[in-house]
Amino acid sequence: MNIEVRYYSKSGNTKKIANAIAKQAGVSAKSIHEPIQGEVDLLFLGTGIYAFDIDPELKGYISTLNPANIKMVVVFSTAAIVQSAYEKTKKYLQDQGLHVSDKEYHCPGHYMILRTGHPNAEDIKKAEQFTRSILE
Repeated sequence: MNIEVRYYSKSGNTKKIANAIAKQAGVSAKSIHEPIQGEVDLLFLGTGIYAFDIDPELKGYISTLNPANIKMVVVFSTAAIVQSAYEKTKKYLQDQGLHVSDKEYHCPGHYMILRTGHPNAEDIKKAEQFTRSILE
């Protein structure tokens, strides 16, 4: 199975989760600035929420994804205030013609004085468990 992990992270929160997911999947987490080459069975795509939406740069990245080359996308996210980036990210992915898993992983992310210490070791552990459940 060809697995890729891509993320968009301004503060490093989502990058931490991406690295945990990638480790469990036996691949390297890469920024969205590194294009996907070839066909992918499973793309883990991570983001934070910025001003209650996903970043325009991630929207642009999603518009470059070829649904003929990506079988399934699994969304993961971090945020200090909102509960999840899943619905917003899913909409952009589906508008691009991509299949999106109904399973997602979200954890709190540190921003200013909010959610200090997150993602923490427990958040990382849960991300690893989530990844294993997807790969089973």
